[in-house]
Amino acid sequence: MSEGKRADHVGIGEEFEPYEFRVTHEFNLQFLEAIQDQSPKYLRVTTSGPPIVHPALLINQSNVTRSPSFRLPPGMAAVHAKEEVQYLNPGRVGKTFRVTWKVVDVYERRGRLYQVKDVSIIDDDGVDILRRKIIDTYIAGEE
Repeated sequence: MSEGKRADHVGIGEEFEPYEFRVTHEFNLQFLEAIQDQSPKYLRVTTSGPPIVHPALLINQSNVTRSPSFRLPPGMAAVHAKEEVQYLNPGRVGKTFRVTWKVVDVYERRGRLYQVKDVSIIDDDGVDILRRKIIDTYIAGEE
């Protein structure tokens, strides 16, 4: 775990502290209202189960800045450079989700350090919901 380390100093093989969140009907509905998406699949129980959590809500809740161990000094920022997302199974309203982040590569390009993280979201039944590969860089601040 990267406890106590600045986010930009977390190295290959290290992990940020996991984050858990529960998506209630109210939480999902509030998000749907904000993005103005009222598709029935996000609102109603069907024969396949409870409503689906909007995929954008899962992306929002799985940004590395959600990790309790994410920290940067004042004046420094994480900049999202690139990502790949793979949805494996629908997240269902009423479930608790656990997000994990592992640094799998660090490299330099054009004088800037980049950090590649594998991100995983699983639900409280152990079902894989989403995988992401996030590439971030860090700007400003002092060393």
